[in-house]
Amino acid sequence: MRPRRLPTAPELTVRPIRPTDKGALLDLFERLTPRSRLRRFLAPKPSLSRRELAYFTEVDHRTHEALVAVDGDGVLHGVARYASGPGEATVADVAFAVADAAQGRGIGTGLARLLFDDARANGLVRLQAMTLPENAPARKLLGRTGFELTGIDHGVLELALDLRAPATAQRRAA
Repeated sequence: MRPRRLPTAPELTVRPIRPTDKGALLDLFERLTPRSRLRRFLAPKPSLSRRELAYFTEVDHRTHEALVAVDGDGVLHGVARYASGPGEATVADVAFAVADAAQGRGIGTGLARLLFDDARANGLVRLQAMTLPENAPARKLLGRTGFELTGIDHGVLELALDLRAPATAQRRAA
């Protein structure tokens, strides 16, 4: 796949994550504040295990995809991913992380739109997300990209996006 650019951060290249990105992903994780880690993982997360690093970087690029925004020095500034459960081919969960110093520049939204295009091309029809009610940046990103609230479970918001819906394509184009 050809590297792509984000309109809001043209100095960054977007590409699929690679198994060789373990160190760069760990570096991104370490540049997240405890609050950003809580927002991403929905629980305190002081570190990533080797098993988690392998899971996050060794993806099949069909049922589990991760796109990274990388600068010219190979530093990751953001990652957007979807992952389907075992045996599931049409529904996946999504998650995003953007380095604290890079937040507010549209990196997450740009990555999301590219990720959703890839999900659609890979046959997914529905994406799901969970976020904490106080995570205003995630709620804004998810709302801007067409996710709708489907429920609340133990204080966590559950949202979904139908990738087949015409409104999704219109919202993405806006």
